[in-house]
Parts: sequence; structure tokens; C-alpha cells
Amino acid sequence: MVRAGTVLAERYRLEQRVGSGGMGEVWRAVDLVLGRTVAVKCLLGGLPDEPVFVDRFRAEARIMATISHPGVVEVHDFGADPAVGVYLVMKYIEGESLAQTLARVGRLSPEATMRLVASAAEALHAAHEKGVTHRDVKPGNLLLRPDGGVLVTDFGIARSAGASAQTATGSLVGTAGYIAPERALGRPATPASDVYALGIVAYRCLAGRLPFAGDSVVEIAMRHVHDEPPPLPPDVPAGVRAIVERAMAKDPAMRWPSGAVLADQARRALAQGPHQHQHRPAAAVIPPEVASATTRPQAVVPVPPPGSMPVPTRSQPARDRHRGGRLLAVVGAGLAVAAVAAVGILLNLPADAQPQSLAASPGAGTPSPAGAGGAVIPVASVGATNPAASPSPAGALPSSAATTSPKASAPTTALAAPGNLTATPISAGTIRLRWKDRSVGESGFTVIDGSTSRDVGPDTTTYDWTGLAPSSYSCFKVRAFNSSGVSAYYPAAQETWVCAISLSGAGPAAPGNLTATAIGTSTIRLQWSDNSSDEDGFTITNGNTSRNTGAGTTAYAWDGLAPGTYMCFKVRAFHSTGVSAYEPAAQSTWVCATTPTA
Repeated sequence: MVRAGTVLAERYRLEQRVGSGGMGEVWRAVDLVLGRTVAVKCLLGGLPDEPVFVDRFRAEARIMATISHPGVVEVHDFGADPAVGVYLVMKYIEGESLAQTLARVGRLSPEATMRLVASAAEALHAAHEKGVTHRDVKPGNLLLRPDGGVLVTDFGIARSAGASAQTATGSLVGTAGYIAPERALGRPATPASDVYALGIVAYRCLAGRLPFAGDSVVEIAMRHVHDEPPPLPPDVPAGVRAIVERAMAKDPAMRWPSGAVLADQARRALAQGPHQHQHRPAAAVIPPEVASATTRPQAVVPVPPPGSMPVPTRSQPARDRHRGGRLLAVVGAGLAVAAVAAVGILLNLPADAQPQSLAASPGAGTPSPAGAGGAVIPVASVGATNPAASPSPAGALPSSAATTSPKASAPTTALAAPGNLTATPISAGTIRLRWKDRSVGESGFTVIDGSTSRDVGPDTTTYDWTGLAPSSYSCFKVRAFNSSGVSAYYPAAQETWVCAISLSGAGPAAPGNLTATAIGTSTIRLQWSDNSSDEDGFTITNGNTSRNTGAGTTAYAWDGLAPGTYMCFKVRAFHSTGVSAYEPAAQSTWVCATTPTA
């Protein structure tokens, strides 16, 4: 254990621990050679023995050394010592993090917020100019100096365009409350992702709260993808509001094209003063390189390697389509790790999915992209192909024999449309649909796949679409109805559907009733029911790594964890010809537990 008084490399004497982050802890120290106060960052206990963390730590030192800007902490030295392993020596800055300030004061004035945004955006732009994307912009990584300056810190999960990946295959790292929508969907981080995160920071400063909350990091991350943030307080000037709203645009191409442009707009808002309610920032030309940037991300959210969970893609053979996905585990002090499961995905989410009239909703001549009858067809890559372009027969939208919802000609009413529709394959013949009930007084809901429709009762939020062939690609919409009419469909845009592929049917039955219980500071016990009679074993995953156990096993002790670790799990069965669905089956549902700190 590192203690005050420890001397590293016969030069740096540690005096006081002043903070900790996702990989390490920071000490105020004295450089005994030059007689100056410095900050020393050491890897957290246990991590010096992990090559991937050492490599990432070394990469952080090199990345910070390439950026020369007053808003980025200066690096003095990098070395190794038996007492702590590798360490990073930086300039020591008096001050506190923005997170500490907000915890004390709640929210900031528009003027203070724009001043902070301008300084941070300039520092991020300097990093972007060097090909570095920070990937974890948040209040805890913004240091406020007594003179009012702002420094961007903790490049521990930053990514250099010229560097090789440091995280596990398909993993995604970051903090759920500040993660950009494209990153929540597993796409690479770009400078636009940092601009979005800084926009969320500004929102937090102005509103005194984050725009999105939830019961899990997965839920929070997906709200960044699907939900519009609540309006900022009315005392926020219109010009400031517009700057923040554009930084938080869902579409990266619609955000401020660079940190430099964002900084300029923030300074213009400052120059306008408190009476700039009618000011709107000028439009900026968005260069194509913003959309094509390929700088990749940082934290630990899995975009699963083969054998994890299924993401339908056109290039995947049908036998593998039941195995994609993305998951999430929060591991380590201060680092929220967001992982998004993608078994069922929303294709081509519009930037502003506004409800539309029934005339523009799926109806006659508007088939599901999956085609009639849930036929097995090639699957478009996420965001690559408009699903409306998929081959499918046109024709009137039929209803099931049991349907009782209003006909397509019925007028829409004030009935609110449902929201947040998801689709999760749970067997070879079934896809489970879930949605949020946003209406009051509905008689029921109609679910369609573009070929048939099925009705369910009021207050229903889950429906199992059965009768599918193995490996069927199907796409869905849902709407509410009552005796007066129908709501708009969700998703609202005519070409947008929620799609999933049923399982191949080759694997054993899925396990059930997974539970997770911390049984010590380093171990979480997992238990489940064995519903299969022919499995060869079970795979337990936390979204970053997986471990196998033998046939007939119904419990496993996941050990080697640090105290205070929050981790989430799924389990599935396997045998020589395939794998089962995961338990829990829903793409956004995990079984989680936290090890005690002592």
C-alpha cells in the first residue's frame, strides 16, 4: 500500500493523496532534485501487474506530452518504482475539480458556464489537433484554478489516432452521464463526441442536474440515444441555451464543428453580457472531416467479440446473428463504464423524431423493412443503410383476425404515442418487444411488423412476438388506440423501425433466474437455474470478459475484484452446436452487485 513519505526513484516524495480516477490515484509530492511541488499519478493497487493498464498508463503520458496548451496539465516525467510500479509526474495545480465545485454550489451562472466552456473547448481542440480524443469529458476531469482558468485532466482513456487499441475487443469506455449517442451505440469516438460531452457538462452547470438519469448505466446511455433533454431553466439566456443545445445535438454532424468554434461562440455569448436573450449564435460550416474522423474511444463497455451477444449486420452469416451485443460494467473508482446491448436496435433514428399524423405512419404501401412474414433477409449495418431500402413487397397493411384497433383511416387524437420500443430475441421463434406507455385512457396497443398486426390490452408494455422461423429478421412499430382514434406510431419516422433477429435455434435452452450477491470485498457469487439437459457448460460475461463453467453448474464465484467494484452480468448455456440466449434476455437488463469497500 502506498503511504505518505514514500520516495519514488529516489526523487519524488509523496506527501498527500489528493484524488483518484479510473486507473490511478494522484498524490501531491515534492521533487527532491528541483525542489518543487509536483503531482504524481500512480496506478491503483493491483493494476501495475496488468500489462493492458500499464500500456494505457504509458499511453496517457505520451498523449499528454504531445499537447502543449495552458489548458492541459504539463507532464514532467514518467518512470517506474518497485513501491508503486509505473508513475506519471505532472505539474501541480492548486484548485478543485468542477465536480467538487458543483457539489458545493449546485449550479453556475451562465457567464461562469460560458467562461468554463470556452477554456475547456480550446484545450480539447488542442488535443484534437494532435489527433487525440479525450473520451471522458466530465466535471471530475475539469480542474478549476484559483485564477479562474480551467484545465482538462485525466487522459487515461483518451485515444490517439496513431495508437493501437488498449481496451478489450469491442469494449467501450466512458461515463454514462456524459457519453455521446454514437458512442453509446458502440461507434468510434471523434472530436464531436468530446463536444457533446462538454455540452452535457454545460447543461449540468446551468441546470444543476444532468439531463438524463436512470436505474442503470445502460439505461442512462440509451437515453442519450433516444431522449431529448428537459429544457434548461428559464433564466438561461437564449444565446447560451442555443450554444448548449447545439453542442448536445444527437447527430455529430449537427454539433459545433470543432472545439475552437464552440469556444468562439461561448466567448461571443460572454461579450453579449446578461442581456443577450435574443442573441443566437451564427451558423458554422461543418467540415466533412468531422463526420469522417476515426479517432476511437476509451472506457470499458463491451462491443462483444464473437460469442458475446448478437448485433445483426449484413455481413454476418445467419448462424452467427444470434450472438452479438454490447454490454456494460462499471469497474474501478470514479469511472462509470457504459455498455449498450444491441440485440435489438433502432435503425436510422432521426435527429428530431417528432410524432406525426397517421397519414405519415405505416399503412397501405408502407411495409416493414423486414418484408412480409418476417422473412430471413440480409441485415443492414447499423447506420449504413436505410432500412426502407430493404427489399420487401408493398401492399396494404393487414390486421390479424383478432385486431380491434381503429382502421388506418381513423383520425389521430391527443392520445400520446408510446416510446422507447426495444426488440430482443429470446428464442428461435420469439422476439420480445418492450415499450413505454405514455398515454392515459388507451384501450390497448397495436404492434405491427409491416405484414401483420397484433393488439394487446391497455397498460401493456411487453409483448412476445411468436411464430417466427429461426434466424428471422423482423422489424416493428407500436401505437396506442382507443375508441376515438389512434396515436402516432413509435418510431414515428416512416422509414424507422425497431429490428431484431430471432435466435438460430441450434443452442440449448437458456438458463434462468440469475442472481448476483457480493460475498466479500473481492467476490460476487452468481447463481442461476439450469433449464437445459444437454449443455456442455455455461458462459458468464460481465461485458468485458467471460468465464466458462462445466455442465450442470448453477453457481459461480466471480473473484479478483477490487473493494467497491460495481459489476453486471449475464449467463448463457452452450454445447457443441450452438449457444442459448442470455439470461437476462432483455438487451438492457443485467444482474448487478457491488462488493463492499471494507
